[in-house]
Amino acid sequence: MTYSEDNLYDGERHPQSTKPMKKGRPLSSGKYATRAELETEVIDRRSRGFSCKHIGRIVGLSGVTVANIIKQRGDPRLQEKQSEHNADRS
Repeated sequence: MTYSEDNLYDGERHPQSTKPMKKGRPLSSGKYATRAELETEVIDRRSRGFSCKHIGRIVGLSGVTVANIIKQRGDPRLQEKQSEHNADRS
């Protein structure tokens, strides 16, 4: 048996939908007016040493969402440690 014999439908697959669709839920802004304000607040609090879970309680998001923002924007505490480490190596 070849592949075409196994397959009941030989031909191009029809697209599932031809209607324009949105790509999922819009990004949350928590207790802030815009996502940009939220992200700057999260990064600021993270640089002051707060955990993701604690920041999440303050800004009205889950800790996982806060962690995703930090991963996307870069952890300021990690960047400081890297710059100190690189300065020691020079």
